[in-house]
Amino acid sequence: MVFGNLGNMGNMMKQAMEMQKNLKRIKDELKHARYDSEEGGVSVVVNGDMEIQEIKIPTGIDERRLEDTVKKAVNKALKKAKDDAAGKLKNITGGMSIPGLT
Repeated sequence: MVFGNLGNMGNMMKQAMEMQKNLKRIKDELKHARYDSEEGGVSVVVNGDMEIQEIKIPTGIDERRLEDTVKKAVNKALKKAKDDAAGKLKNITGGMSIPGLT
C-alpha cells in the first residue's frame, strides 16, 4: 500500500509542475497586457505589472480637478489589470487563493 501512495504523490508533483508552467505563462501574458481608462478627458494606460505606461492630459483642463481626475483614471486602469489577473489566476488555481499571486 505504501507504493500505491507514490503514484498519488507523482500525480501531485505533475499537477504542481503544470500549475507552475501555467503561472509563468500568465505572468508573461500580463506583463505585455495593456489596460486603459479615461476619466474627465485624462487617459491612462497600465500594464499587467501595474506600471503606468502612458498618461495623456488634454490641454485646458481645470488644474483644480487635475489631481483628482488623474487619480481616478489611474485607479480605474489598475482595477482592470487586477481584475484580469485575478480571473486568469482563478482559472488555473481552481479558485484556490494562493498568497502572493493576487
